[in-house]
Formats: sequence, C-alpha cells, structure tokens
Amino acid sequence: MSFLFKWLAGKNALCGIDIGSSSIKLTQIDKTSNGYQLAKLAITPTLSSTFKDGNIIDSQILADSLRATIANNKISISGAVGAVAGQSVVIRPINMARMSEKELQNAIRFEAERYLPYPVAESRIYGSILRPSIDGDDKSMEVLLVAAPNDLVKNTQDVLHLAGLQVQAIDIEPFALVRALQVTLDEAVFNKTVVLLNIGASYTSISIFKGGYLRHNRTVTVAGNSFSKAISQSLNLNVEEAEKIKKEKGMIRVEKDTTPIAPTTMRIFNVIVPILSELLTEVQRSFDYYRSRYRGETIDQIVLCGGTSRFKNIDAYISSELGIPCMVANPLKNLSVADIPGYTSEELQYLAPELMVSIGLSLRDLVVRR
Repeated sequence: MSFLFKWLAGKNALCGIDIGSSSIKLTQIDKTSNGYQLAKLAITPTLSSTFKDGNIIDSQILADSLRATIANNKISISGAVGAVAGQSVVIRPINMARMSEKELQNAIRFEAERYLPYPVAESRIYGSILRPSIDGDDKSMEVLLVAAPNDLVKNTQDVLHLAGLQVQAIDIEPFALVRALQVTLDEAVFNKTVVLLNIGASYTSISIFKGGYLRHNRTVTVAGNSFSKAISQSLNLNVEEAEKIKKEKGMIRVEKDTTPIAPTTMRIFNVIVPILSELLTEVQRSFDYYRSRYRGETIDQIVLCGGTSRFKNIDAYISSELGIPCMVANPLKNLSVADIPGYTSEELQYLAPELMVSIGLSLRDLVVRR
C-alpha cells in the first residue's frame, strides 16, 4: 500500500530518488545471493530557489540538476521511485466500521473529509487496515489513512519525468524509512516500538513504528535550517557560513561529559540548546499522543537520520533528555558497499544517515512493508 501514484513496475532494480531542499540523493540497491548491495549512489546539492517552505517550486531546475548528475556519474536507470513528505501529507490511524479492504478503498475518501485540511477531490487518498477489530469490538477496525495533495505528488513526479526517467511510483517518506530501518536494525529491535526522527533541512518527521508498522506520523518545522539560522544570527554569519561552521564545529554537550570544549563549539551549543529543546518538546507531544491512543505502550528505541543527526553527541543528548535509548541510523551497515565510484568508505559512513529515504525507496520492490 506504500504508494500514492504507480505505474506497472518493471523487474529491474529501482533507483530511489530523495528530492530534498538541501540535496538530491540517488541510490540503487541490488539483491544478490549474499544479501543487499549498494550498486549506485549520487548526491547533488539543490538550489534554495527551487524550494519554498520545504515544497518544490521549480521542477525544471531540479530536473536539470538530476539529469546532469545521472549523466556525470554515468548511471543507467531502468525505473525510478520518488517520495513525498511534509506537513501537507496526512498519515494517521482512524477508527472505522469493519469492512473488507476493497470496500475500504471506496469508503476512505468519504471518511477523509473529516481529517484533511484540503479538498478530498484535490488529493490522493489511501487506507489500509491496521487492526481488524479494536479492543474486542468486532464491529470496528483501525485504519491507517494516507493522503497527499495532488500538486505535491505531481511536482515530485514532474521532476523525475523532466529528468528523462521512467517513474514507477511516488511513495510516502515514512514507508520508505521503515524499509531502510528493516535492513538497519537487528530483528529483535525492529519488532519493538521504534521512533524514527528524520531531521532534514526544512522539516523533521516523527514516525512511530510498532513491529514494523506505522502507528503515528507527524511533521514539524523545527529542523536543520532552524539550527543554521540561529547560528547565523548569533555569530553574525551568512547562512552558508553558518551551515559550514555547524558541520565543522557543532557539538552537543552531554551533562556527564567533562571533556573540554573549544569556545566556538561551546557558543554554538549554547545557541542551539533552545532549538533542541523546542524539537524535543514536539517529540514528547507525539509520544504523549501515541501513549494516549495505545494504552500501556512504551517507546523502546529512538533512531535518528537526516543531515542534522550527524551533530556530535545528539543521540546521547536525546537519550539523556527523554530517557530512551537513541542511536544514529546507518542504513549501510548490512549492505555491501564495495566499488562505489567517487566515495571512500569513510565518506560513505558519513553520508549514511542522509541516505535512509533513498535507500528505503530503492528497497520498495525488495522489502515488503507498509
């Protein structure tokens, strides 16, 4: 069910293309007799003029950049999968009268009117049965409602089409993330309640998975750009300089760590603490909602991905503040990554947290998950 827009899928491996406001990430995963292999990888920066509030506003420029990246890296693509995300994507569990999966697809559009901030007629909508009965009530079931505006789907689709690619599907970001999680985490951890924080440039998505199935998703605007903007204003730097110093000298102070910190690093930490606190307040709100809906449930593991997850000690800081184990995702951990042109093993490990969405998209026809 993890798509909104789909053509007939081919038998060849798919290229996952994550079009972000900071960069475009392209990956292809091949399944071999020894497991999964990272076969292709390319990354190119995106111009700030192509996005507004995290949404694509210039498909042609993005397509030109993607086309050039594919050509420069001499990559042959048989089929591509993109993804949509952001605050206009609605993903939420709802209760409905019990019915078949086929009946649900007809009824879900009428039910969606209660939950969408935009017209049903102007959106792609899908529903999937999460629980066929609720607390012993055989007349009710829990359904995952998924919806996105037509324009959001079309903009992503247009970038891929204009780049000359055969589009197989436009997926939903959290569904791509859970596939990447499946090849990242040990099975015992994957089957628990896992929270994935994808801290991108324009937004952070908070996804809660139970046994590999999405139970809650929320998007907030506290993200990488929030940190860069705060550093820019405090240190009187332009955004590009702030982004650079954030990557080079940014570090988060953990209470128990007594290691001396350079003055500039300490100043950056003091600047970003309010942003961190704001982000964790939003995360805690999602936890509270989840626990209120699913009584007695606990959060077992937090996983971080996206560029901001590379902030040194951010996983230890979040774990300390929320009292839950936290780790930075490494979707390459269980993949063969030999012979990737232009990247050393150290560079690949550095990039790994940013590749979660594109790798999850690449796994779309290889890993079956919601």
